[in-house]
Amino acid sequence: MITRLVTLATLMLLTSASAVTAQEQPRMGGVLKAGMIGEAPTLDLHVTTAVITQQITWHVYETLFTLDKNLAPIPMLAEGHAIADNGRRYSITLRKGVRFHNGKEMTSADVVSSLQHWSKLATPGKAIWKNVEGIEAKDPYTVVIYLKEPSGSLLFALASPNNGAAIYPKEVVAAAGDGAIKEYIGTGPYRFVEHKPDRHVRLARFKEYSARSDPPNGYGGKRTAYIDEIYFIPVPEASVRLAGTETGEYNFAQSIRQDQADRIKGQSAVEAQVVKPYGWITAVPNHKEGVMANKKVRQAFQAVLDMEPIMSAGIGNKGFYRLDGAMFYPEQPQLYSLAGTTGYNQKNKAKARQLLKEAGYAGCTTPLSCPRSRWRTWASRLTSRCSTGRRSSSGGTNPSCSTSSRRASRSRPTRPSPRRSSATGPAGGASRKRTSSWPRWRGRRIRRSGARSSRRSRRSSTRMSGASRSGTTSISR
Repeated sequence: MITRLVTLATLMLLTSASAVTAQEQPRMGGVLKAGMIGEAPTLDLHVTTAVITQQITWHVYETLFTLDKNLAPIPMLAEGHAIADNGRRYSITLRKGVRFHNGKEMTSADVVSSLQHWSKLATPGKAIWKNVEGIEAKDPYTVVIYLKEPSGSLLFALASPNNGAAIYPKEVVAAAGDGAIKEYIGTGPYRFVEHKPDRHVRLARFKEYSARSDPPNGYGGKRTAYIDEIYFIPVPEASVRLAGTETGEYNFAQSIRQDQADRIKGQSAVEAQVVKPYGWITAVPNHKEGVMANKKVRQAFQAVLDMEPIMSAGIGNKGFYRLDGAMFYPEQPQLYSLAGTTGYNQKNKAKARQLLKEAGYAGCTTPLSCPRSRWRTWASRLTSRCSTGRRSSSGGTNPSCSTSSRRASRSRPTRPSPRRSSATGPAGGASRKRTSSWPRWRGRRIRRSGARSSRRSRRSSTRMSGASRSGTTSISR
């Protein structure tokens, strides 16, 4: 039974009676040990876009809205909402009787305090709050958000899991000020117990959890915590995660390498799941200084790319990726569009050479760097980028590849080194960020030639230089 629970757990180690067959009806109890790709940089969802923070804390925190199976916003902590004043006023009614892990009932005061904290620290919060005139607690169970202009983005932003608008007790937010919270208290089906660095994050079932009554639907609906405790254990090496799951040390291994998938086929005690769509591989040129600050050089870099061999070199098995120039996934019918994708996968060396000539490019080396270890296998990122480098070189540019540690990547200053391009990913998903910031430095988002990303629910995909998407493989025992 644990095998079934874990294989549903790429983002949420939760399930529901409707999620399994009658023959596999789950039982309550047990401890689940999840081998994760590393340590979360923080457990405050407001202050980081790190997907590992989202994956761990999504059991602890909840948001006013979440995403259904079609990646559309639906209520979670909210009971519903009404729109007035020509789309500039949103009145959000809260569910009654929802309790935080400290026993206190959630009210509008907690919501207002949390959203104000989120608006100051979170990437999507900062972006959406530029259009917010004000927010008030109308009564204990009603929050009103006033917009400067009508917007269709508000509910999507409030529903986003990554860097999400989690609701905390107002006292916790007040103690944090404009920094990260220190007490990890939410309304979710699991409560935070302890964090022992380099050992584990431990969660336990919250017995007083107020579940919704509607059927499970994507991230939303009724959530049931069958497992007593969850241990999120940092295991940076993919081979160690796999070996630990095969021996029973872990019940779940996150993001194994694609070339390991065939190894576990036929093992009755281990089940592999490919999560599609999953995220993007993204190329991020330096817009601030160096050779890539020249728009024509960036356009040349984009023009020369041939995505099929790049993704084949970086990912391998075609079952783990697909090519698509769109900003959103086909699984998002309300948002998916091929408009503006003509710049993707051009494979035009002549155009690249002409653009470089117009840019006055003198053939200087353009460093390409990426973290050595992240969410999935960064070795595939390096392979992708070095393959990109070979193709760019044939188009007239002179790139070089290097790797850096995940920690070093996160700790670099916002000022970039000259002539640098960065590759990162995956973390793609259902709700794109509406901003142009980047963890390494601020620069404009490359739409089609290196788009940004954000999240999903047993879904998402991967993108290199625009929209080459891939699945990832996780295993469970």
